[in-house]
Amino acid sequence: MTDAPDLSIIIVSHGHAAMLPGCVAGLVAALDGLASEILVIDNLPDGGAAAALSGHPVRLTTNPAPLGFSANLNAGARATTGRCLLFLNPDTRHHSGRMADALGFLDGNPGVGLIGCRLLNPDGTLQRSFRRFPSPAVPLARGLGADRWPWRPRWYRDAVMENVSSETPFPVDWIFGAFLLLRRADFERLGGMDEGFRLYYEDVDLAWRMRRAGLECWVFPSLQFLHEHQRSSARRPFSRAWRWHVGSALRYFAKTLGRGGMRSRPVAPKEPAA
Repeated sequence: MTDAPDLSIIIVSHGHAAMLPGCVAGLVAALDGLASEILVIDNLPDGGAAAALSGHPVRLTTNPAPLGFSANLNAGARATTGRCLLFLNPDTRHHSGRMADALGFLDGNPGVGLIGCRLLNPDGTLQRSFRRFPSPAVPLARGLGADRWPWRPRWYRDAVMENVSSETPFPVDWIFGAFLLLRRADFERLGGMDEGFRLYYEDVDLAWRMRRAGLECWVFPSLQFLHEHQRSSARRPFSRAWRWHVGSALRYFAKTLGRGGMRSRPVAPKEPAA
């Protein structure tokens, strides 16, 4: 019987075949020093992932019919054996840093349950990929174009953590689902992803349930990935993606409103052992 790998990486492709080779190839340097496995789930029967990844050291499964994002992540977790899980978007590519260092931080800090890397835009600029838990006013303001307003109210700037950045790990409320690193044991204890979220807000919900379980969410900035953030729902109002986004927001607020904001100040974690 072989030991379980340190890390299982689960990548869900939904028409992202052209991005997969770069995403997977870039992981070689990131995974230095770790025993790992990579599972790619093609969410489309004719999605092209098999041809795109021919010759790459990954395991591939293809869904006979598309599933929601949360359902795919749960299926990927069940199909892998790593001690820790990384849910990684196919539109990402490793830029710098070592996954082993992020795992060391997670192992050294039992109160931290969810870790994000520093996400960068394709031009190398910082992507604001972390937030405070939202109130209903936040998605409403974003839908009205708040990110482009010449002046944004203080409550909105606080909600999107506009002025927060650090070169050392720092606490946040939630992180973008493009990169979610966590222990398998914690994921299973929470019951996995809520499959009622087909797309969008599943990352906010996961972080919210982590917080309710007494676990914090942190950004590990020395590990950096480029991310071609699609934001398809924002580009096409009233599209299917937009409707999923609105429905997921309503589901999240129905679950969380009235259960406390849970914005506590986490205890600063110790640095991981060298």
